[in-house]
Amino acid sequence: MADRFNTTEVNMGVDGALYQAMEFTGSTISGLDMDGRMTICNMSIEAGARAGLIGPDETTFEYLAGRPRVPRDADWDAAVRRWRSLCSGEDARFDRTVTIDASALQPMVTFGTNPGMVVGIDEPVPEGTDASFRKALDYMQVESGKPMTVNAVDVVFIGSCTNGRLSDIEEAARILQGHKVADGVRMMVVPGSEKVKAEAEARGLDRVIAAAGAEWREAGCSMCIGMNGDIASPGQLSVSTSNRNFEGRQGKGGRTHLVSPAIAAASAINGHFADVA
Repeated sequence: MADRFNTTEVNMGVDGALYQAMEFTGSTISGLDMDGRMTICNMSIEAGARAGLIGPDETTFEYLAGRPRVPRDADWDAAVRRWRSLCSGEDARFDRTVTIDASALQPMVTFGTNPGMVVGIDEPVPEGTDASFRKALDYMQVESGKPMTVNAVDVVFIGSCTNGRLSDIEEAARILQGHKVADGVRMMVVPGSEKVKAEAEARGLDRVIAAAGAEWREAGCSMCIGMNGDIASPGQLSVSTSNRNFEGRQGKGGRTHLVSPAIAAASAINGHFADVA
């Protein structure tokens, strides 16, 4: 290993893995379902990586078994043997290793205008004198030294290829159950595919979401890229489970903050950034 860092010494940022591949390992990763793993690998590109990967294991094989275009019978057994060989061995060499204690992490929220400008939801927005840093805070209308929880929200979007899966919608519905979206907040829940939409409706999740005052939408990209008129108006603060928060990403003058589905649902209920109670 060329270098070894821990979470207090490095922030990967948007250029932390330029033109490289990122491999994710450890007990937290192995404990994730496939939805969680796909979200993490999806976000590798936001660190500048060419690809993100997690070695296949029993969770992977269970997910794949019986799906369309997946080998069957003897071909399945041969495929699994080959897939097992794709994991990095103990003698694998990496350009850099970053070790993160996941148990010490708070839920995170972006405060600036790229995915690397992120802070724990109860932590103060950091100070910065760099001109680009100050420009980002001015655009986002957030203050250094204060936590993001002081900021009221206007629009909440749950969806995208990053966090529009069935498990994401289940989590949002669980938090919304028995609650109402705060007055003045618009919340949209957009399934990531027609299959996800059908499965969510079969479980009654659409009814829970609608009862809370959120909009249950058709599958698609929607507000992730400001598509089909689903945009934030100039100055509006958007809480989004998508993967990018650049200026204008969700509408000219809109302010996008990236969060998890759980934080998005809790923020919709409270009317400001909030952790799950």
